[in-house]
Amino acid sequence: MKPTNVQPAKRRFVVATTALTLLAVAGGQSVLAEAEESRGAVVANDDLNILRERILKPLLEPVPEETVRTFMDALQSDGRWPDIDYKDHNTALWKAAYHLSNVTTLARALQSPESGLHGDESLRSAVLRSLDYWLSRDFQSSNWWWNKIGVPRNLLPTVLLIEHDLSAEQRSRASKILRRAGIGMTGQNLVWVAEITAGLGILENDPKLVATAYQRIANEIKISTREGIQPDFSFHQHGPCLYNHGYGAAFARDCSRIATQVTGTRFAFPSETIALLSSLILDGSQWMTRGSVTDFGGEGREITRKGQNAHYLSTAAQNMLLLPTGREMEFRDLEARAAGQPAPPLVGNRHFWRSDFMTHHRPGFYTSARMFSSRVANTDGAYNSEGLKSHHIADGCNLLLRSGLEYQDIFPVWDWQKIPGTTVEQRAELSGSPMRMGKTSFVGGVSDGEHGLAACDWERDGLSARKSWFFFDDAYACLGAGITCDSDGPVVTTLNQCNRVGDVWVAQDRRVRKLGSETNRLDAPGWIWHDEVGYVLLEPGSIHLHNGPQQGSWREINHRYSKEPVVRDVFSAWIDHGTRPQNVTYAYLVVPGLTTDALAQYVAHAPVTILSNAPTLQAVWHERLRTAGLAFYVAGKVEIRQGLTVAVNKPCLVLLTEAPEKLLLSVSNPMNKPVTVQLEVSRLVEGEQVAVLNDPQRSRITFLLPGGTDAGKSVSRAYAIR
Repeated sequence: MKPTNVQPAKRRFVVATTALTLLAVAGGQSVLAEAEESRGAVVANDDLNILRERILKPLLEPVPEETVRTFMDALQSDGRWPDIDYKDHNTALWKAAYHLSNVTTLARALQSPESGLHGDESLRSAVLRSLDYWLSRDFQSSNWWWNKIGVPRNLLPTVLLIEHDLSAEQRSRASKILRRAGIGMTGQNLVWVAEITAGLGILENDPKLVATAYQRIANEIKISTREGIQPDFSFHQHGPCLYNHGYGAAFARDCSRIATQVTGTRFAFPSETIALLSSLILDGSQWMTRGSVTDFGGEGREITRKGQNAHYLSTAAQNMLLLPTGREMEFRDLEARAAGQPAPPLVGNRHFWRSDFMTHHRPGFYTSARMFSSRVANTDGAYNSEGLKSHHIADGCNLLLRSGLEYQDIFPVWDWQKIPGTTVEQRAELSGSPMRMGKTSFVGGVSDGEHGLAACDWERDGLSARKSWFFFDDAYACLGAGITCDSDGPVVTTLNQCNRVGDVWVAQDRRVRKLGSETNRLDAPGWIWHDEVGYVLLEPGSIHLHNGPQQGSWREINHRYSKEPVVRDVFSAWIDHGTRPQNVTYAYLVVPGLTTDALAQYVAHAPVTILSNAPTLQAVWHERLRTAGLAFYVAGKVEIRQGLTVAVNKPCLVLLTEAPEKLLLSVSNPMNKPVTVQLEVSRLVEGEQVAVLNDPQRSRITFLLPGGTDAGKSVSRAYAIR
């Protein structure tokens, strides 16, 4: 359904143009200029009326009459509600703001044509009395966000709904509060303040102010290397911090809604702006979800808020379907998928080189690798007493989603030093701010769009390691090498920590048995199975496994919530590297979507082989796919199979696939700098930048890896085998 009132505006434009032509013939250039100015004013005012109607339309949907009457009955004679703490000092969920939400609910019921209280005078009195209580006292929070964004955003709908009932004094006081949202800042904060400013312009019939505000929003929908949309369509806020599902969620939802409101008016967004917004949603954020579930690596501190999900993408897709994008089928699929409805699954691999993040989709599962570097922060700080234990959320976080319920509401009971995929020194407690920049630059990934390799030279507080993930069709391999720590806490690599679903089985000592609800140390297990996922050790070792209840509270991670204990059954598996490990390794394979019998068969004929797991080179070969992932931390050489070797002259990441009569190569520089890499392969190939070396027969291929905004991006080519 297209936004309303576009065509009437066009008809008025035709009438004005016809009148302008007649005036020009009759009165000359001065009359023409006056008519032009008059026509512009008419069109501008018409467009303001269109915007006002579109903004008000969803606000005029009916609200529950029972709720409205409850608010009216509780409202005191001075305009306050007795159950609201107007002296609250909580910076995240400021309770005083509930007052404005209540006022908006009353105003909606007053103005909604379908409301049983439409036009009711006692309700009108309640609206004005409660609004005046706030305006006359001008409550303010100790958190700047509420004063400049939260309060104006909550106030604006009410004053637009009842603007004709406002006294001059009320209008003046409301305008003063709305003006605190002065246009500035970046990313989603800019969108919020600019939209408030546009609303103020509509309220004051100021088309120039409205135009300025909407232009600033359109200008913010751009590729940036600061906050906002990144060149790889990840989204940053609070500095170089991945935030597609926090601030980026609001950005996608709000910008798509605003784009539909202004379409067909003089404030409409340009087509290239709509294309960029489409790419943020379709090529960025949706790749960080599985169905209606978000990857918590993209949520920042909002991982500790209840009820996080990807429904915002369904709303954004609905908005984008009202606009000409040329990507309607993709948006229809996303709309269904993000709402939890049947839709074709995403399949492929994406490396977000601006955010040290790789995502991997298959019909049966989703997984990712979340890292950080000297270029990218691990998370945002514990602002407003949220995200209090998120210290290790990017230390190689590797989640796995199949049903989407794996981590639902687990965070109050999580052991935050055993986040899936991470290698962490276990301490008595987490302390300090979670936010930090990394110390290393060799952090990144290489992808051919179907498969991928993520790798990092990782260091934190005296603990260092080389970590890598190799993402294939049916499984993925996780390697660690050079793990070294100079302090006394035990060092642990966590395979997974998720909600327990059903039984846990282990293959050990040539037999398969079910584990009870206790903590186990399993020496040299063949594999562990839980919730149709197999975990297979690729190197000799032992696994610790917790299989039972864990307790915590939401308040431990977010002070907006209560201290009430939360208990959940948790499956947790980890490798204990001991204290002060020196140059130790780990290697394991994760195989989703198999029964125990199928897993046993898979392990007996596993197609995955470790070629190297050393601090200089981590490499894996998948026999069935004929695909190798090679993480060269230094220049070097590796034999992939008999007769096939690859050598490079610079540190880099390489993905190689042997196809019939073709060699497919993808190369990247995880240090995100331009560099020329020469890759030698023991094959005679033809293609771009190839030099044939005949002693012995091999080919030298030159890759000019990009800098600038594409620094760290993969370069992929196909070569014919001679």
